[in-house]
This record gives sequence, C-alpha cells and structure tokens, in this order.
Amino acid sequence: MFSMACSSVDGVVDSRIFSSKKISVLLDDSNYLLWRQQVLLAVKAHKLQRFLDENQDPPTQFISDDSGGCCENPEFAHFEQQDSALASWLLSSISPSVLPHLIGMDTSAKIWKAVVALYGSKTTSKLMFYRRTLHSQRKGEMSMKDFLVKIKGCCDHLASCGEIISEHEHITAILNGLPPDYESVITIVISSQVPYTVQGVVSMLLDAEARQQLVSTEISSSANVVSHQTLHIKQSTGANAPSKSAQCFSTSVKLPLSVWHYRLGHPCRADLTKALK
Repeated sequence: MFSMACSSVDGVVDSRIFSSKKISVLLDDSNYLLWRQQVLLAVKAHKLQRFLDENQDPPTQFISDDSGGCCENPEFAHFEQQDSALASWLLSSISPSVLPHLIGMDTSAKIWKAVVALYGSKTTSKLMFYRRTLHSQRKGEMSMKDFLVKIKGCCDHLASCGEIISEHEHITAILNGLPPDYESVITIVISSQVPYTVQGVVSMLLDAEARQQLVSTEISSSANVVSHQTLHIKQSTGANAPSKSAQCFSTSVKLPLSVWHYRLGHPCRADLTKALK
C-alpha cells in the first residue's frame, strides 16, 4: 500500500508516497495487461489519472505578480513535481529490457502513451493466439498428464496477458480435446447437475486413463495365454486332425467381441481389437 504520510485530495499527493509503493510485476514482453491493471489501480486510488492523459494541459508555467512582473506559477511547480514523481515511479516498475524504448520520455503521459503503443496491439495478438491454441489442443498420443499440462499452460499464458480463463472454459477445452475412448467421462461431466471443477475433471481423467491401461495390460496377457495354448494344442494333435478338445477350445477362442468386451472389463474397442488380432 501507499505510505499515507500525506493525504491525497483531488490529485494532490505528496511525492514521497511513491517511494514505498511497489507493484508485484515489472513490465516485460509477457505481462503488459497485469502491469497495466496494477498501475491503473494505484493511480486511480489517488486520483492521478490526469497525469496519464496527454490531452490534459498542465497549469500555465508563468503568471503575473502583483507588481506586473512575471513569476513561476506555484500550481505549475506542484504539478511538475507530482508528474515527475509519478513518471519516476512508472519507470521503476518497468524491466531493464523495456526501458531503452522509453529514453527521452520525461512526463508520465509520454511514458504511458509509449508503453500502450508498444504493447497494446502485441497483447491483443497474443491473446488471440493463446486462445486459439487453447481450443485446438488434442490429446492424440500424449499421456493424459502431458495433455492436461498443455491445456493448463495455455491458460497460464492467457492469465499472464490479463485474460483469466474461467473453470467452465478450461473444462470445455479439456473435453473438446479428448478422443472417443473418453466419451463416457465426457457424458458424465456435461450431464452433471452440479458443475465439475477443473481439479475434479483432472482427477477423473487420470483415473480413467489408469483403468484403461490396466485393462489393456490384462487383455494383452489373456491374448498371449490363448495364443500359447492354441499353439500347444496344434502341436500335440496335428494341424490336420484336431481333437475334440482342440475343436472345443478353438470355438471358445472365436467368441464374439462383445463377449470378450464383457469378460475383460469393458476396454475400449481399439485396445480389444488390437489384443485379439
């Protein structure tokens, strides 16, 4: 907070208050909107907005005195003192990599205008890029953990630009990027009367992936057992004269996929087909 040794009334603030006010971020290429938000809140709290507006003319520098001569206007002197204090504070909130762009800017309004010109359009482009990236993410062959990390990374990039992604939009981006194997999870989430949190969806998806991997392993093991038993029967009876037991086993191996699907814990169709080839 500002050190309020002196009060502020209608934009009249002791310049010493700026020495103790530090914002949490230094302006760089990645955080313009966050920096802008904090600066504006501090400026508005002390009614100093006029110092950031180039269209606001300062008081006349010189006025006539009682003797008809010319002297410096006390209001101008105070305005200049305050503007210089605010300008110095603004520069102290900017990272060294950005400061060279502001050389020669000697008023708060000039500094503010230069920063807006430098980052305003860039930030808009970044927001559009990060939002497109967020909603185009697909799990594909990635692990669920890696996919969820990529989604969160997009949300974090947007937040760094001042665009906070809601829980609803975060969850929507996750669900839209899932393959058909997770259709049952998607249905549960979107049909729930009580909205899921991001963490709730994340936990559900990680658990679903773990179950799928377990079932896939069991299917592979079962298929290997079937393959070895069939080979043993053929070697024992001869390929041209299968015994009754061999015929019976062969019939059981050729059960419909739906039966295997039920017996093996409802794996996804792709895993089941692959394992029984």
